[in-house]
Amino acid sequence: MQSTLELDLPVALAAAPYDASGKTVGEVAREIGRKLCRTGLEPEWVCISNFVGDPKCDVYGLRETAPWPQAGSPKERLSLSVERRYSEGWVIHIEYIAFHAKGEGGYWSSVPLLRIKTLTRTLAWSVAAVVSRLLDID
Repeated sequence: MQSTLELDLPVALAAAPYDASGKTVGEVAREIGRKLCRTGLEPEWVCISNFVGDPKCDVYGLRETAPWPQAGSPKERLSLSVERRYSEGWVIHIEYIAFHAKGEGGYWSSVPLLRIKTLTRTLAWSVAAVVSRLLDID
C-alpha cells in the first residue's frame, strides 16, 4: 500500500493550477504533457479525445482548435476519471460536464476533452492527481 506522501509528491510539484483561458484544447493537451514530464511522470501519451478531428464533437470530443471550455459554475465543470483498459494500461479521461435547463428540468451532457494513457495503476493515479491540480478540479 502506498503512503500518502508518495501520492502527494507529484501534486506538490504541480503547485499552481494552469490557466487554460484563451487556449485551445490542443494547446492545453501539449502543456499538460510538458508539465507531467517535468514532474517525472511520463505517461505513454497525452492527446485530445477527438484526435481524428471528427465533426461530431458531442460524441468524439472537441477538436484540437476548439477553445478550452471555461467551467466556472456548479452547472459547468471539468470531470476527471481513471479507467482500467482491457488490453493493457490505464487511461485518464478529462471531460467537460454541463447542465442544460429545459422547462422545469433539464439534463446533463458530457463532452470528452483529453485522454492520457499510462501502463500502471500507480502512475495513472499519480498523473490523475497532478492533472486534477493543474486543471483546478480538486
